[in-house]
Amino acid sequence: MDAVTTPQRMCAGCRERAAKDALVRLVWDGETSVVVDLHQRLPGRGVYLHPACAARALKSRAIGRGLRRNLDGKEVGNVLATLPVG
Repeated sequence: MDAVTTPQRMCAGCRERAAKDALVRLVWDGETSVVVDLHQRLPGRGVYLHPACAARALKSRAIGRGLRRNLDGKEVGNVLATLPVG
């Protein structure tokens, strides 16, 4: 019958598609900053990225564009520094 498909999302850093569970989701907390959505269920716009692509996404300001916010690069960099690389 029908095969079960895995949801695909695009990485904001490298722009490649990957399985949703292989990416990290970042969301705007509604007040002042970006937070990591560990369970990928928080409301609002989200940006997906590979942990290894965090520096590239920060440099290209793709996270701010994806969230439709003007973000402070240093604050986003602090959030991205908490991500495991690999």
